[in-house]
Amino acid sequence: MIRALVVDIDGTLSDRNRVLCPAAVEALRKLKAPVVLATGNTHCFTRTVSVLLGTPRIFIAENGGVVSHSEEEMEVLADLKLCEDAFEKLAKVFPLQRFNSARYRFTDIALQRNFDVSAATAFAEKLGLAVDIIDTTYAVHIKDKKVDKGTGLRCVAERMGIDLKDFAAIGDSDSDRAMFELAGFRASVGNASPELKAVSDYVAKKSYGNGFAEIVGHMIGHKMFE
Repeated sequence: MIRALVVDIDGTLSDRNRVLCPAAVEALRKLKAPVVLATGNTHCFTRTVSVLLGTPRIFIAENGGVVSHSEEEMEVLADLKLCEDAFEKLAKVFPLQRFNSARYRFTDIALQRNFDVSAATAFAEKLGLAVDIIDTTYAVHIKDKKVDKGTGLRCVAERMGIDLKDFAAIGDSDSDRAMFELAGFRASVGNASPELKAVSDYVAKKSYGNGFAEIVGHMIGHKMFE
């Protein structure tokens, strides 16, 4: 039985323009199980979204680099210095442009999607940099290799006292795969990447936030909650 959900935000609860989908918000409010938001966005952004949606102040930000355990407690799991060093080296070869959210970030660097991510990844590997370069379809992130949404989920699940297999994971991009690999039930929205759909237990026919609402309806209809 599912005791909690871990849910991506952009492209999963939103529409293609990153506007929260009314159907997704309505579906969230039908849930009695706690919902842990998991995103590549900043801690302050995620906290604000959690307040507006009415979800707990327990969430995963910066692709697992930062987790929030409560309104008062934030835990940093990654090293921003590794990312800054990688950025400095990569910027000599690729036209990297930071988003203006940089001043709010604790552990990773968010970039415009204006360069060849595959080539940059190969270059970083050649230099032996301890970072991953991931494209979430909304931004490209340079992040500490040792963290991802899966490490973030492990951290919050332990504090919540909920087994990883009692989580349902819902998302849309390859950056969600690490948390999918840990969860007991995995569902992707219709706009999800082919790779994420391939490891999903359920793939919504509808896309974006409407797909999330479809998934919640499926779970409630199949009495999957404790």
